[in-house]
Amino acid sequence: MIYIGSLTSQVKRNCNISDARYWGDYSLCGLLLRLRELYRVERGIRQWEKIPQEDIGRWISDREELWREIRDADFQDISINGNVYAPFETEEINAELEKEGLVYGAGLGLHLKPSFFLAGLSAKEAVDGFEVYIAGSELARDLSDAPAMLQGKVIFARTDITKLLLWGRFGDMKARKLGGALSFAFSRYGISPEDEPTEEMDRVMSGIASSEVDTYIYHEVGEAYEGKKIGREWKDLLFCLASSRAEPFARAVKDILSDTSGNGMLNYIITKQKEGSLGFYIVFLSGLRKLLFPEILDAFKLFLDTGDWSAVENARKAGYIKASGYMERLLYLYRNKTDRSSLLKSIDKELLNGLL
Repeated sequence: MIYIGSLTSQVKRNCNISDARYWGDYSLCGLLLRLRELYRVERGIRQWEKIPQEDIGRWISDREELWREIRDADFQDISINGNVYAPFETEEINAELEKEGLVYGAGLGLHLKPSFFLAGLSAKEAVDGFEVYIAGSELARDLSDAPAMLQGKVIFARTDITKLLLWGRFGDMKARKLGGALSFAFSRYGISPEDEPTEEMDRVMSGIASSEVDTYIYHEVGEAYEGKKIGREWKDLLFCLASSRAEPFARAVKDILSDTSGNGMLNYIITKQKEGSLGFYIVFLSGLRKLLFPEILDAFKLFLDTGDWSAVENARKAGYIKASGYMERLLYLYRNKTDRSSLLKSIDKELLNGLL
């Protein structure tokens, strides 16, 4: 028998250790937003309920104190029914948890931040040769908010995280009365800026999250296929670029390559003609990814006028060709580097200076 309270505490401690080590990699605004959402989750405060400002202030202070205490601690092994597993042994851990209707995820995210979660298991399915765990209500998580992550031939898709991201964008739409892609995306699911956050809206958001999490699964499928083509050099390149401004650029190139892959997210959206998902793709396209892939923005404008999916498909193909070119150049520079400093200078000169 699995004692869920004990298991949750074990996973949460590793979540806290990860946050203690890596919180500084977030912008101040990004960190505060993540802390607010984590506070909601841990306190069980629903999206339409107000956060007590004095309470969250104390909670953040307590969390910062905890981080100072554990930032040098090692990640703990996970003990289940007398068996002990390393924290990244997800296959072995899930072999025990699956029969209890639970799923455990662990992997490396942005800036190689370790990320952990424990959740109820909503479904398990096969997608294009990958084993996909679809997580439901989460019992423990860290600050990371990736809606899906890949580990080997396994994809972990997180419905709760997807729902939180959607609620955040709904708040943007309400506050700014935004039109364009955001209003279009929500309108495909019957939601307008005039709607109010309620318990019924939360049920609607759950349905949207269940639909949209499928698109994130295909981002990971695309990433796996493109990663196989690139090979081991990709991870070596990332480690070499760690903590430089070239690292987010390289990650953005890989993301666009994955999205525009013939096995990736956009191909799935186009094939299924998921209009809401197309809108949300534009909404969540930001930063370097937006600079790298302007073709999709023009295609979306045309799509709004004509409903013609061929424009989106043409943009996908153009984005893939461009991202492939950037990736080839990054790998060429990496293979011919003399040292890390010269590599970073070459990437700045040849790739970044013309883009930023």
